[in-house]
Amino acid sequence: MTATQVVLQLKKWGLKYVEIPGWATHNREGHGAWGPVNGFIWHHTGADVSDAKTYAGSTLYNGISGLPGPLCHFSIGLDGTVYLVGWGRANHAGGGDPAVLQHVINEDYTGQLHPTLGNANGVDGNAHFYGVEIQYSGSHQMAAAQYAAARRLSAAILDFHGWTEKSVIAHGEWSSDKWDPGYAPGKIMAMPAVRADVKATLDAGPLQEDDVALTDADIKKIAAAVWAADSIPAARPPVNNDDYYKADGKTLNNTTWTPGYSLQTAVEGVRKGQQAVGGVAADVAHVKAAVDALSTGGVDLDALAAKVAAAPGLTDAIAEKVAEKLAARLAE
Repeated sequence: MTATQVVLQLKKWGLKYVEIPGWATHNREGHGAWGPVNGFIWHHTGADVSDAKTYAGSTLYNGISGLPGPLCHFSIGLDGTVYLVGWGRANHAGGGDPAVLQHVINEDYTGQLHPTLGNANGVDGNAHFYGVEIQYSGSHQMAAAQYAAARRLSAAILDFHGWTEKSVIAHGEWSSDKWDPGYAPGKIMAMPAVRADVKATLDAGPLQEDDVALTDADIKKIAAAVWAADSIPAARPPVNNDDYYKADGKTLNNTTWTPGYSLQTAVEGVRKGQQAVGGVAADVAHVKAAVDALSTGGVDLDALAAKVAAAPGLTDAIAEKVAEKLAARLAE
């Protein structure tokens, strides 16, 4: 895949991703071959990471003492976000067993792979594998969001190449001196079960963008942008008096809302007893349409929030979540 093609695959498979600046041309060109690429290796970082983007853009991008970056092509944060770190040859696989490589090329093996060669005496894996660093220690299970993203990322790569799940292996299945990705100290994951899950994900087909799960932080950013928007032209008829009811012990007045209003003004009106929480939720549910053209996967959340603020509406799914947040804020 080219860098452009991998981005298209991430979008196709509904993966939320962040591009580390310069990733598309950041590689170890001149220090060994790149290709033919035959498979995909899962790694763990060996440490739990609190700031996924900073870690991806520093340690994984630049490398460590004695091992220049990039140290992977992809990295997956705790919330399942995929970070694009480098493209081309990367220092991630190191030396490994040529018999394993042949099995991956042929996709002719069963069960767990058990390499007999490692980093010091194996063949160059950096030429033949894409690599993902999953940001967790390996001494416990990865987060559910990370595992889901790793499966979808694997499916995106397999889909492009026409490979099966047998082209996805663990670093510990490639190199005899590795045990990643782990689930307990020194314990590699059962990769036949992982491959079965990857196969199920691949067989289910690409996720639609509407299926991408938004985290609480995502919703807060989007809601904050909508909250601060000066005016949102909602295609909605004026509210009738029949829609009004008592809120905060006050009888609501006869104010009628018309298309084109500040959501912040509307919510402040609720606080003052001018409209009920249910009315706000109903109005937010009608402020929709523009985000249909936006991708929740592959768009920086700050940029997405700004686009939402400037857009003439929201999709139903996001509108419902924003409404929930606003209702919760009113209840505080």
